[in-house]
Amino acid sequence: MAADPAIGRADAGGRAVSSPQVQAAVQDLFERHGQRVLAYCRRRLRSPEEAEDALQTTFLYACRGLQRGVVPETEIAWLLKIAHNVCLSQWDSDRRRRRLELVQDPDRIDAVTPAAAASDRENVIALETALGGLTELQRRAILLREWRGLSYQEIAAELKLSASAVEGPVKARRPVSIS
Repeated sequence: MAADPAIGRADAGGRAVSSPQVQAAVQDLFERHGQRVLAYCRRRLRSPEEAEDALQTTFLYACRGLQRGVVPETEIAWLLKIAHNVCLSQWDSDRRRRRLELVQDPDRIDAVTPAAAASDRENVIALETALGGLTELQRRAILLREWRGLSYQEIAAELKLSASAVEGPVKARRPVSIS
């Protein structure tokens, strides 16, 4: 039995539901399934606050789907799939954030990083020189990729460019040899 691609999707006719009807439908969904979706999010995320944010985002996405005319076959399954995707997005952003977090306590900075040597100063000068040879847009793209850890799609959105326009210069750029 093949899956029916129309199930849980907006009708081909583009029949959008009016805003008051959507608000009532989302309110009804929230009253019936909100606690179960919240429990699902709590099991998958680190804190109750993150779970509540995920719950809110889940119902925001459900509202948008209903406005587009989506008619879920099984409401709870549809909502839990949205919640699952929201939790995955949260995990990804948390992973990137943890990878980039800085030490906030100035007393611990000395313990975490070794004292700057003369060669470190030379490396900084070489890096500044290399970055100085780039256009502002190229510098921003490289900093977003290397420092903030954004994906090419996220960089493209940030810089209002296509993903292929971002991937070419950033990927083609060879690492600067700092010795």
